[in-house]
Amino acid sequence: MAQTILTPFEVDQLVGDYEAGSGVRELASKYGIHRATVFAHLQRREVPRRRPGLNDQEQAEAVRLSRQGMSMRSIGRRMDVDRKAVRGALVDAGVIADVELEAV
Repeated sequence: MAQTILTPFEVDQLVGDYEAGSGVRELASKYGIHRATVFAHLQRREVPRRRPGLNDQEQAEAVRLSRQGMSMRSIGRRMDVDRKAVRGALVDAGVIADVELEAV
């Protein structure tokens, strides 16, 4: 695989896209680079990383899909996020309890 080197202008665009809400996977695809390279560019520019998760609109959609019986894994695949992000959104919305299981 050929290595893609971004110009400083392209890195500026990548940072702007990230700050505007684009996801790391989306940016990796758009700029033809690996996700780790996206993170490296952001780190070098001292851009604070967003907490992974869903915004309010996405959270509402996850709640709707959950109430229709869709699994967290399926919701995550559909919304291109980790199952844990879906679970966190459902806990935040009060749809499921945040219960830690105790070892018996």
